[in-house]
Amino acid sequence: RLIETLKALQDRNEDKLLELLEVFMRLKSRRKALISQKTLINHRLAVRDFLAWAWPPGASGSLIEIRKATSDDIDRYVADLQAHGGHLANDRVPLQPGTVAAYVAGVRAFYRALEWAGAAKVSNDIQAPRDPTPADERRPALPLPLYKKLLEHLNGHESAAIRDRLAIRLMAEAGLRISEVIGLTTEDFLMGERLLLVRRGKGGKKRSVPLPKTVIADLEVWLRIRTGLAAPGETRVLINMGGKKADGKGMSASMLRKTLAKHYSALGFPARYYGAHMLRHTAGTRFYKASRDLHATARLLGHTNVNTSAIYAKMDLEGLFDVIDKLDSEAE
Repeated sequence: RLIETLKALQDRNEDKLLELLEVFMRLKSRRKALISQKTLINHRLAVRDFLAWAWPPGASGSLIEIRKATSDDIDRYVADLQAHGGHLANDRVPLQPGTVAAYVAGVRAFYRALEWAGAAKVSNDIQAPRDPTPADERRPALPLPLYKKLLEHLNGHESAAIRDRLAIRLMAEAGLRISEVIGLTTEDFLMGERLLLVRRGKGGKKRSVPLPKTVIADLEVWLRIRTGLAAPGETRVLINMGGKKADGKGMSASMLRKTLAKHYSALGFPARYYGAHMLRHTAGTRFYKASRDLHATARLLGHTNVNTSAIYAKMDLEGLFDVIDKLDSEAE
């Protein structure tokens, strides 16, 4: 392993180094074989970008000695990301703090993999810069009036609208992540108990989620329609419609994101209210507002630590408007 890693570093063999990273993550990371594909993809992108900075393609040699990179070297890389952006695109733009943090996490994992191979020593100073924007402002929940507008927009009889409405409600009212939604199969719903089984949540965790009666009603309608549209042997609940290649097969996360963006755009939503994870934040905010109980909110969302759910207490913009509106009433 050491000899192969040293040779890969010497030859700038990106494929071999990424292979080392993936083997390390599957064997030695905290989640081991249960590590998500999304994490692996993000780490691979970060390492490719770091290599493009440390040893640009076509250069005769590396600008820094990768296996002996210092914390100062990593700080210069991070500063370049902040000022100019990633190194894999021709049109570079400064990266947002969250993206920089994701790149740093990938580089940190890369150096742990090199240390595991005996080819480098990990610096404990590989840290991402802090984002000064509070988390509840970076990832806002969709206000209830806009959420109602979104559901009304999909209140038609077309198959695609019924499917998309269900997907949105599973995220915004049951708190599912997009990876959990697209992974659902027809066997994951216990209709008589009004329960949804998430068999593989974040970190491989399982949980059961109670569903509102109206979501169950939407689900039953979609499952009847889906019967005549699903490809043979396809068990996933959300399926593609149209397009010869993917017709009747399970939706991908990227396809669902594109579908959501299309609906947001059609309704003229502000840019801050885009994305799939925003819908999960919407669910968290509504769970907390309905219960005022962080333990119940954490249980519904599948959070191990109740403190993770505390952010939803800060996301309750409607509650803040109630406070502000009271000032108007007091002045009258």
